[in-house]
Amino acid sequence: MKASRSKKAFWKKWLPPWAILPLVSILAVNCLVYWGSGILTGSCYHYDFTTDLDRMVPLAPEFVWIYILAFPFWACNYILAAQRGKDGFYRFAATDLAVHAACFVVFLLIPTTNIRPQLAGDTLSEKMLMLIYELDGGNHPSNLFPSIHCYVSWLCWRGLKGAKEIPGWYQHFSLVFAVLIIISTQVLKQHYLVDAVAAVALVEIFWRFFSKGNRRRKVMRFFEHG
Repeated sequence: MKASRSKKAFWKKWLPPWAILPLVSILAVNCLVYWGSGILTGSCYHYDFTTDLDRMVPLAPEFVWIYILAFPFWACNYILAAQRGKDGFYRFAATDLAVHAACFVVFLLIPTTNIRPQLAGDTLSEKMLMLIYELDGGNHPSNLFPSIHCYVSWLCWRGLKGAKEIPGWYQHFSLVFAVLIIISTQVLKQHYLVDAVAAVALVEIFWRFFSKGNRRRKVMRFFEHG
């Protein structure tokens, strides 16, 4: 009985009931935006924004592990964002949903792709990267600009920055790891410079937008009152 109460207290502290619906909604929207736009633009011409600077960036398959570790990092930080309380959390959620909406529009208007390098598959990192390529569009990747991988990673730091409820060391770690994830998208040839720049810019724009007035509170009312 005591163990049961402790378990409930743990989840109430780290994942408050009011945060569950927004988090589930964010996950659902992410799937709809990424896969839905891919289906809608499947037969469209796809632009390649590769520049000479992008071509100068070396391929570094070892970064595939950073790329993969992004997923648990995101899950952890999206849950930790609720520690800022409702006001801070809904600013975070509103920013995420707004950037997702912007990405969806851009994906439809400017479908993008790139040419992936040929891998020998001699090392474990190369084999894992080959699997990532296969799961993510094979020889025809899409939805590259802006980069969802980059924007979610940057938001994971932005959403915790300055929070008194989150230890300072973890905020610093989140910044470093978010930057490493962004670098991984470049050296793995999953994205190019313009994809990352656009992703970070969108987060910064909407984070500031939802800092003013009652904008984030409208999102709160939507989830809590329908």
